[in-house]
Amino acid sequence: MVSSAMLKMARGFAILAFGSVPLFTSSALASIYCHEEGIRLEVLGSGELALDTPRAAGSYLVWIEDKARVLVNGGAGTYLRYKQSGADFNDLQAIVITQIGLEQTADLPSLLMASLRSGRTEQLAIFGPSGNDTYPSTTEMFERLAGEAGAYPEMRSLLTRLSPAGYRIRVRDVETPGRKRWSQFATEEFKLSAVTVRSGNIPSLAWRVDTTDKRVVFAGEFNNSKDIVAEFADKANALVISHRLPTGARGLPLDFYVTPEVIGRIAAKANVEHVLLGSRGWRTFGRENATQETIRANYKGHQLYANEEECWGI
Repeated sequence: MVSSAMLKMARGFAILAFGSVPLFTSSALASIYCHEEGIRLEVLGSGELALDTPRAAGSYLVWIEDKARVLVNGGAGTYLRYKQSGADFNDLQAIVITQIGLEQTADLPSLLMASLRSGRTEQLAIFGPSGNDTYPSTTEMFERLAGEAGAYPEMRSLLTRLSPAGYRIRVRDVETPGRKRWSQFATEEFKLSAVTVRSGNIPSLAWRVDTTDKRVVFAGEFNNSKDIVAEFADKANALVISHRLPTGARGLPLDFYVTPEVIGRIAAKANVEHVLLGSRGWRTFGRENATQETIRANYKGHQLYANEEECWGI
């Protein structure tokens, strides 16, 4: 008899192919089980805000030696997926945000409120973009949520030194003008870096997690107008990019997202080991073969499509 756990595992090893070229290769197999040694990347959410899909908005966990250390984004659906992951909130050392939008931050209040009874004692660092005339900075967003006049008074204690939860959050804005990189957070296990990318008028950051011998880059949503991501992702073991546009897309969306043509050029220039296509949207579902073929015209490495609860060994 096949157990439900075995069925889930089998689903994680599903292979899609374009012709004779496997989309998932033997060197990068997916599993819903992330509690293993080494560096692992877990997909908490692989979609966008949409009522016609069961996918959560794009968010990820970076596991290091069986501990979830970095949460990338906390959009709609992240709270539930985080609980399903089995990650211990006490192990989390940083939350990084690529944009201040609903798809990147909507579930952060729920996740943080749920953590009040986690038993955590260590301060939690949260980093995100600075703001502009339209979008608040990361610190301003949290002030609007949990400040003295914030929308959620029950969260207020998390910003104070007297937090009854046993820990407090430390929120910082990250601003990196031009091609300058931010790199002001590190632990014994990993170092965080960030660089500003352009996505319309939305303040946006790409994030990088470096360990002793591995590198994971979360480029998020960007239009590559300054060709910054390839240099930032140089020789990365995994490059995670939001996949919102199909091959040959035209018009206004190009100011916010990259096409498969551009993804292929970036991945090839950066010489990355794997490209993970996340935050999948309505424009790209059902066009996976065309996307893979377009990317492969420039990039011969591994292409992976993100799905809920999958976990990848890096």
